[in-house]
Amino acid sequence: MKRQILLAPALALVLAAPAFAQDQPAPAPQQQAPAGAVVQGQGTVEVRPAEPQIRIESAPAEVQVETTGEPQIRVVEVPTIAGRMPEDVVGWNVRNAAGEDIGEVRDFVTEPDSPAITSLVMSRSRLLGLGEQLVTLPWDRVRVDPQEDALIATLNEEELDNAPEFEYGAEARTIIGPEQNDQ
Repeated sequence: MKRQILLAPALALVLAAPAFAQDQPAPAPQQQAPAGAVVQGQGTVEVRPAEPQIRIESAPAEVQVETTGEPQIRVVEVPTIAGRMPEDVVGWNVRNAAGEDIGEVRDFVTEPDSPAITSLVMSRSRLLGLGEQLVTLPWDRVRVDPQEDALIATLNEEELDNAPEFEYGAEARTIIGPEQNDQ
């Protein structure tokens, strides 16, 4: 019974709500206030997005190209030793005519403005294998032994002992040495 008593007033409220809403007077039409004006009282607030004020300034790119003359193409010729590049021959043994090891290939010296090899730069061990001495051997006195990956110096013992010492510097144009010159 209690349930029916509570249901009856709730049902009456639901049915009376539309009729109650019709009895309320309609709101008066709103006038738009000028920008920046303050309006007091009841009313509707209208929110409008602001117009973004974006200003982009750009300047044309400045590119300066300086030429120092006509373009040049430089053709570099690299000599080969028995069909191999010089860097592939570095480390090969150098032997005398009797087949004894006398040193190791370190570099090659070429003529200025030419790929023609003029000298072999060879490292020799000094007394009792201590230290290292770089010497040059004339290229026309060296043969290639590709089967043994070695070079054969056709100089006699006295010529080998008197071979000029070599130092990397501006006077010689080397092919691959640690201080390679590009003159």
